[in-house]
Amino acid sequence: MKRTTFSLVAAKHFTARKIALCSGVTFALLLTAGGYWLFSPPSPYVPQADQNPASLSMIVVGDQGSGKLQQWRVGQAMEKVASNEGGLNMVVFLGDNFYGNSLTSTHDLRWQTRFERVYWGHWLSHVPFFAVLGNHDYPVSQKYEIEYGQQHKGSGRWQMPANYYARDFGDVGGRPLVRMVFLDTSAPRESLQQQIDFIDQTFQAVGAAPVWRIVASHHPIRNQGQHGEDQDLVVRLLPALLRNKVDVLLSGHDHNQQLLLRAGEPAWVISGAGGQTLYDLSAPRPDSTFTSSRAGFSKLDLDAHRLRLAYYDEGGDLEVGYHWARECTSMAKGCLLPDEPQSTGVQLAQ
Repeated sequence: MKRTTFSLVAAKHFTARKIALCSGVTFALLLTAGGYWLFSPPSPYVPQADQNPASLSMIVVGDQGSGKLQQWRVGQAMEKVASNEGGLNMVVFLGDNFYGNSLTSTHDLRWQTRFERVYWGHWLSHVPFFAVLGNHDYPVSQKYEIEYGQQHKGSGRWQMPANYYARDFGDVGGRPLVRMVFLDTSAPRESLQQQIDFIDQTFQAVGAAPVWRIVASHHPIRNQGQHGEDQDLVVRLLPALLRNKVDVLLSGHDHNQQLLLRAGEPAWVISGAGGQTLYDLSAPRPDSTFTSSRAGFSKLDLDAHRLRLAYYDEGGDLEVGYHWARECTSMAKGCLLPDEPQSTGVQLAQ
């Protein structure tokens, strides 16, 4: 009887050890596979086929490069929204692409853990990412970010040919659907006038005028967040946007989401909640149309007749949406109108 009992106990211990050993081996294999996937060189990206040049869909997010779980969650939400809505043409990064210690090269492992492997899926793996530089990308990382783009490193999705640059997107009867200027407001301010001249040259170039005009920068001009407004940009950059009839300025820097509208000015879209610790917002101002301290991103869908602007949280759920008919004769205030009711926990101007 004692021998039988001992045998049963020994068998149980042996089975338990086998289960523990198998579990440990399985975990080790999963960890190894995950590590291989995370750090192996990404495949060159192949753009989605059959894209319609008469429409453009872009996701916009900034201050994302923390490497924290929040960045990964926002990345998953971006893929979810693109999948649910059935399309995406590009992503715009609004700066502070790498927080913490500076990048050491174009082979730094953080290219994998803060870009290549964070943003992936059926849609994100097949679109270009147009990036601007933020203050946390200086004084060293900006060099390697530009080289990564110029040399088509990694998957080739990272687009940053210079500190500042311009691109046309889409085509409507021979006209660019969207003309975008990507600025470097984190560069030494002595270069700001050069960038202002570049804005004038880009939007006043001979040829067919674009349907929509957008500028992207890290630093906002209008801002109700804790950084406040940069008066140098208000005095110097704002007039350039006004004389060139820019429709939208996309920016980050404040770690939240905002839409500010003032008569006769562009739509001020702040989307800086992509991965870093969030910032609180001050009390709403007259120009505060939408504010949220949740992690998330914004999305613009454009064609020749309409622009739609939507804000999503880190779960990929819609917070609020707006539409802008191109034939509307006013600027953003008066033309960019809400198309969704007020969401719980979100502040909308009355």
